[in-house]
Amino acid sequence: MSFDQNPYASFSPAGPVLEPKNLRTADLGKRFLGALVDGLIGIVFVGPGYGLMIAGSAMSEQPDQPGPLFFVGLAFILLGGIALLGTQIYLAATRGQTIGKYFLKTQIVDFETGVRANFVQCFLLRSVVNALIGAVPCVGGIYSLVDICFVFREDRRCIHDLLAKTCVIDIS
Repeated sequence: MSFDQNPYASFSPAGPVLEPKNLRTADLGKRFLGALVDGLIGIVFVGPGYGLMIAGSAMSEQPDQPGPLFFVGLAFILLGGIALLGTQIYLAATRGQTIGKYFLKTQIVDFETGVRANFVQCFLLRSVVNALIGAVPCVGGIYSLVDICFVFREDRRCIHDLLAKTCVIDIS
């Protein structure tokens, strides 16, 4: 029975909850672990730079002037961040995956067609637009929390999925 035909269906402010055509959406555990892996990979890429910055500040002879190790750490953070961003953009554009999605065998696909989502959907709409909305003072944090909570809907699509017209499927 479709949403329009069922007068007892629950109301969703984002519209009716739709089922993707013949797609097995990724479960909550895989989505959570994928995001966790992405976060841990981020720490691997930029963590050493933060360690060097802390060491450079602690070893400084003048309290108001950081030592040279601080600037080496800053360079490591910038290089690691650029390398991580480049890797994630490449994977999103070519596979519809992030590093976490790759390890958990999930993929971002177009909700309407079921084909791998393109660069605009994967990166620009899901990541950049979502980050810009999340960066708005006062309301950005609330938006980000609500965005994450949408994963508990029946179709497991967050607001960033709805914006990009995508869903995350299990490809294992």
